[in-house]
Amino acid sequence: MKFHGTVHSIFDRTVNLKCPNGELYTIATDNVGNAPNTLVTDIDSFSKRGLAIGDQVYAEGDRLYVGKNAAVMLQQVHVWRSKLPSYPEDEEILRNHVAAAQLWIEAHGKAGGMKRSAETGNPFDQEMERLLRERSTGLLEALSKGEVSLASHYAIQLIGLGPGLTPSGDDFLVGLFAVMNLTNGPLFKIGHVCEQVVAASADRSNPISYMALKKAASGQVRESIGEFMHHMIHGSKTEVITSLSRILDIGSTSGTDIALGLVNGLKLSIERNGR
Repeated sequence: MKFHGTVHSIFDRTVNLKCPNGELYTIATDNVGNAPNTLVTDIDSFSKRGLAIGDQVYAEGDRLYVGKNAAVMLQQVHVWRSKLPSYPEDEEILRNHVAAAQLWIEAHGKAGGMKRSAETGNPFDQEMERLLRERSTGLLEALSKGEVSLASHYAIQLIGLGPGLTPSGDDFLVGLFAVMNLTNGPLFKIGHVCEQVVAASADRSNPISYMALKKAASGQVRESIGEFMHHMIHGSKTEVITSLSRILDIGSTSGTDIALGLVNGLKLSIERNGR
């Protein structure tokens, strides 16, 4: 294995690595789950391992060395690839599950990002909430009408908008982009919009969030999202709620923002197919 890069950022459950080709890779603890460009390990925490931003990272033999204080054994690494299901010919199951998922997000989703907060909040939070709602609504309406140029405009305006390490607007787009990459889906034919939006927005968000958007634009998303999509199309209501709950647990509001992108994208797909 050949690999060389530097430590980009350090968190308790993840370390992000920057490579000369511009890609970001992640080393994660085993409770993070599979995701694009991610190596899941049995390490329980990274925050106390003496790592520093800029540390050299390289592979040698069967080990990946991270700075001077950490090494990951690579003998039993298993390759994981993101896989999304195809859009169903019969939408009955999906239609019922979309309604159930919406109700679950309303009851259990975390407010403060794409989900409206019951509290008034300060003027800054109110304005942020208004912009997120206005731009996401505009995006969905433009996609509904097939107005690709206008949809791109609203999507670009969402990138970098909102709270969190991965801003709420970005997370919403990750979910929506996943739906737009469902083979044979009503939005699949205009799926090229995703990569166009990402290409025009490299400097609008932080590198970690941008990489998630870039991967989602080509249908590469974390395993929990793929499982949720599979259950929405082929599973039971219990499986839908279980997999949706795992997504809602991501980050602070990130999981809720992603889930709203997924459910709104699926709802829009059903509406477009009904015309």
